[in-house]
Amino acid sequence: MSERMEKGGLSECTSGNGAEDTCDGGLFPAADALCSLEDAFVFSPERDALFAEALFENYLYQYERHPFLRSLAVRSGFSPERAKASGDIYGIPPLFVGTLKLHRFCSVPDEEIVLTLTSSGTSGQKTQLLLDTPSLARLEALSRSVFRGLGFDSVEPVHYLLFGYEREHAGAVGTSWSTEQKMACAPAKTASWLIRWDDASQEFEFDAVAAARRIAELAEDAPLRFLGFPAFMYRAVEELRKIAPGLRVDPRSFVIAGGGWKNHAGVPLSHEAFARFLEESLGLPRENVRDVFGMAEHGVPYGACRYGHHHVPVFGRLSVRDPRTLEVLPPGAEGLLHLLTPYNTAQPNCSLLATDVARLEEDCPCGLPGTYIASVRRGGTSKHKGCAIAAQEILDRMARTSV
Repeated sequence: MSERMEKGGLSECTSGNGAEDTCDGGLFPAADALCSLEDAFVFSPERDALFAEALFENYLYQYERHPFLRSLAVRSGFSPERAKASGDIYGIPPLFVGTLKLHRFCSVPDEEIVLTLTSSGTSGQKTQLLLDTPSLARLEALSRSVFRGLGFDSVEPVHYLLFGYEREHAGAVGTSWSTEQKMACAPAKTASWLIRWDDASQEFEFDAVAAARRIAELAEDAPLRFLGFPAFMYRAVEELRKIAPGLRVDPRSFVIAGGGWKNHAGVPLSHEAFARFLEESLGLPRENVRDVFGMAEHGVPYGACRYGHHHVPVFGRLSVRDPRTLEVLPPGAEGLLHLLTPYNTAQPNCSLLATDVARLEEDCPCGLPGTYIASVRRGGTSKHKGCAIAAQEILDRMARTSV
């Protein structure tokens, strides 16, 4: 796995064996410059121009390598040269996210791929996010900038309660990798993976009582950090209320949830209701209950402010599209989510059309400028088996076996 070594830059990378690497030899200077930006939520015409330059830099590279992208452009009547001259980033024909479940679309030699992440928890069609050394370095750099800009960082050592698939056995599951990235936000005193692999059943298992006891054991020692699926957090705190009623955590404790907003019974749960539940149960300030929306196919994290709004950083752009005409809709309208980012040059996923239905707004009361995701939900008539649905199946299995 690669690692960003230099604060504020992507000039130094290392390969998995510790040998020095030259990244991509400066093939993508605009993407490198964009992803090196320290302030993820500072916007300006210059930064908009840099984003457009980086996006076309990436797209033209992919366009030359993938006939499928060229056929999309022809069918759409799209001219990359004219679009680049006008700065029309939203004119780039998006690749439908489902297509990435059928084709790898690798843009570099296979031996240059240093990390592959998948979107599914257990089975079903899997999207593969392919990352070479420079793309991984850019992703790590921009993610750190996003989390810092949202106030996720702390210098206080914390106990991590990781409500995600145990990393040692999760392999390429994207949610477990992203959980590890969020652990860079504060020094770790301890880290406990709570969805653990069971050799006997050959499945991931979750012991809510054991998780509750672990919370109770650590609560008086230092702030806690809950990371992962909110449904599992909800279930563990329910058990905690039984075994340690009245327990209160350090008010500097923090939650960064992600992967589907339901409680343990599969009932939809709002950010506000979840924050209120944790505040009432643990004394954890509701403004410290955050989450991150993201897609393995896209990679950019869209973190929530204290109002539960997921903010778009300088490293990505979003629009919503009419599902029939693909026309870009104005703020406040609901449509299919279109995601753009230039960081990953190992795959042609710089412009993706998702199955998620979203609504975008501006001028969040938290004070962060720019666009935010006001609502997002799955579209279509059938479930796409991603990490959150696979995780929910573990809770469903627990409920059946406990009866």
